Amino acid sequence: MVEDSLNQSIDNTLKSEEGVIIEQSPLTLDLKDTEIVETTDQWYKDSRKFFTDKYNLYDKRKRNETYLFGRQIDNKEKNQELKPYEVRFLDNVIYEIEGTLKALAISRLPDVIVSPGNDTEESRKVAEDVTKCVDTDCKKRENRQVLGLAFKHLPVYYTAVIKARWNPEIKDVVFEVVHPDYINFDHTCNTKNADDMKWIAQTLPLSVQECIMRFPGKRQELFPELIKDGIDVGTDEKPKTKGLLSEIKIREIWFDWYKKKPSKETEGKEPKEEWEKISCVMWKYKDVVLKKIKNPNFDYEGETKYFSMDPTNNAKKEIKPDEMQQIAMLSMQSGVMPEGITSEQMFRNYFDTPRKPFFFMGYDQWGKVAIDETSRLEQNIRNQENLDKRGKSITQKLMARVKHIFSKDGGLKKEDIEQMDLDDDRQDILIDGNVNDVHASIIPEQPTSQEFKDLDDTRTRMYAVSHSTAIRGQMQSDVATTNQIGREGDFTANDDLVNDTVTDAFEWMSQNSLHFIKLRYTEDHFKKLSGARGKMTFIKLNRDLIEDGMEVGIKASGTDKLKTEKTAMEMAGMKMIDPLNFYRDMGLSNPEGRTEDLMMFTADPASYMAKVKGLGSTALELSNSLNGEGNIPTQQPNQGIASPVVNPPVPAQGQPPLVPTSSDTTAIPPLQTGPPMGSPRGL
Repeated sequence: MVEDSLNQSIDNTLKSEEGVIIEQSPLTLDLKDTEIVETTDQWYKDSRKFFTDKYNLYDKRKRNETYLFGRQIDNKEKNQELKPYEVRFLDNVIYEIEGTLKALAISRLPDVIVSPGNDTEESRKVAEDVTKCVDTDCKKRENRQVLGLAFKHLPVYYTAVIKARWNPEIKDVVFEVVHPDYINFDHTCNTKNADDMKWIAQTLPLSVQECIMRFPGKRQELFPELIKDGIDVGTDEKPKTKGLLSEIKIREIWFDWYKKKPSKETEGKEPKEEWEKISCVMWKYKDVVLKKIKNPNFDYEGETKYFSMDPTNNAKKEIKPDEMQQIAMLSMQSGVMPEGITSEQMFRNYFDTPRKPFFFMGYDQWGKVAIDETSRLEQNIRNQENLDKRGKSITQKLMARVKHIFSKDGGLKKEDIEQMDLDDDRQDILIDGNVNDVHASIIPEQPTSQEFKDLDDTRTRMYAVSHSTAIRGQMQSDVATTNQIGREGDFTANDDLVNDTVTDAFEWMSQNSLHFIKLRYTEDHFKKLSGARGKMTFIKLNRDLIEDGMEVGIKASGTDKLKTEKTAMEMAGMKMIDPLNFYRDMGLSNPEGRTEDLMMFTADPASYMAKVKGLGSTALELSNSLNGEGNIPTQQPNQGIASPVVNPPVPAQGQPPLVPTSSDTTAIPPLQTGPPMGSPRGL
């Protein structure tokens, strides 16, 4: 068996070198187009109908958008629902709250920890390097923006969608937010896990020309369908530019399909039906299937690797392909296979099964559908309406003018009153007769203290509903204990919110990064990382470094870090923490270097200034720089240390020591790094 396997391996290697093309790709999907189109179209229609009839989802999303962006007044003016004299009042607390919560959730991302696949020093070192690379990549500015936008989408659309995609141009995985309006999914699924959904459809807007470039073999089938929709693309021989630039929407559908396995006949028993689950993806425009394949983000074939057993410690050692060819040639000549050689099928997958490349963010799940039942924004809409009504009423009263009443007995006519500008305090009025008999005024009603209190109570209630009172920046009570209890309660709620949304998404991104590294990093990728004191370091990463058994975990959430920083600041105020642990708790870079600089600055400001100016970083270099010498004489055996200069001039406080004159040949000992002991520094 081993010999046949070796011969097969050599045969495959020779074929690949000769350029023989594999007839059928492992991603080929043998399914009928008409059957797939009919089934997926029915899925799509049922899902849209369900969320429209049962949840009124799409109308509620539009309403949430309106209140988040404060477009209520614009919509009323567009519909001519406001009179010209009405006050346009809007105090958009919802937008204020959402902006504050987003800043809290994204300010401190969690830390990624990749555990080693084996309990060896080499595996631990590899896991440490992979941790640094994955953690740095996931915390890039682009990915922070992805997490921030997804977090803002969630309360508006009751879900947020992040997609992992391999970008062949940069040869790396990228993460992007897909707007929920472009996503439809299995309405029968009751979890937010994309792999539990039978199907996920993404709408892709693109031009006809881009569609043809992506699927060049479907031009003849696509053109007649476009002409039916009124897009004049011309003919295959003479395409029209205007038609090619027209925008269309195709649908990318990730779905699970079940295919019947060939039945195995057993003597005396009826063949048992077995079905195989296949993860698929398809692109289509109307009834035209542009392409259909198996999930491309998975290694289905694997790679045969050979190992030799070390008899001394029973450890496996991988045999390289060139070494395996030599062994196979010798075995074919001698007819005897070497002992201790085993073969294993290695798959380049971090995930056990193919997964759909989508993450659905959720928080207010109820186990009925994949989206949230409600959101903090929706719960605050009525409060926002009450706030705007109360604020409008108060403003209307404050802006109301005094109503003047004139009698005709004063000799004034209608035309005279129309010409008066009663709001101009510089204008005077002359009337006949007694003023009290011909003129009166109605003083407008002024807002009461109860109205102002109701306005403030409504605003406070909105912050309480969203659990953002603790980060509002205002005292909510005169009792310090009550404030502290309220803040701790909000921090606990925010911690739960961030863990279920941002931290969960960040862990998913980290796992997908590791999967794509193991699957597609066929070439070395050099990752640039920030080292100590801002120096840049590079780590070489390829898929061979990702071992089976590696696991991605999260060390600490972002809100955990905020609480740790708060505690560190309080302990620093009480002088109950050392600098190193303070810098670590604050999440600052290079805590060891910062601690060293602080101690040097405190104990020896002159040496610290010399270090800042680039005169040296070690005690020896600083001594040479401060004393103006390139090297310090080394002490020879049986020689004493030279005596210091007698009565040297003392430098001013905070100034570097004076350099001895060139005529003084006395050796200068190394610079003392501790505090001065009553003698000139460095002597």
